[in-house]
Amino acid sequence: RSLCSQGAPSLQSSQQKPQNTAHLDERPTLRELMCLKTDSPNSKTVRCVKKSESRWDDLAIFLGLEAEIGSIQSNFPGDVHRACRKTLQLWLEGQGRTPVTWRTLLDALEDADMT
Repeated sequence: RSLCSQGAPSLQSSQQKPQNTAHLDERPTLRELMCLKTDSPNSKTVRCVKKSESRWDDLAIFLGLEAEIGSIQSNFPGDVHRACRKTLQLWLEGQGRTPVTWRTLLDALEDADMT
């Protein structure tokens, strides 16, 4: 079985009021975030996460990780992919000031104008 064989729940913007929103309150894993495919039902979220790579510091702010931005920049100068991954990893570890749920991630992406 592939590392990415189990995908993330199907996501929609939390503002679109999907019929079943229970999965939006689930806790994502780094594997789920890194394994999202552009041809999956989550393709909008994939595009947003990919788009967030170049603006990872904006995403960090909306995930409550402002204090970590300098450290991430120092550790990954010029490497936006790794900086974004580290941002998501710190958030998933609970180091941000926001709940670790799919809903929070979608809201942060929307607030950072990445949707």
